[in-house]
Amino acid sequence: MEPLGIDGCFRSRKAPDAVASQHSLLEAPMGRGILLWLIGVPIPLIILILLFWR
Repeated sequence: MEPLGIDGCFRSRKAPDAVASQHSLLEAPMGRGILLWLIGVPIPLIILILLFWR
């Protein structure tokens, strides 16, 4: 069994960073979609309530 050496240590330390950055790239559009949904859903409900309030 070969020791990892300096390159192996750096390579194994960079792998979680690459996974974390890819994970955050995937979360960004989902978070934006949830935020837009939370903002967008009340608007039609408020309009309907105002229309039927009269």
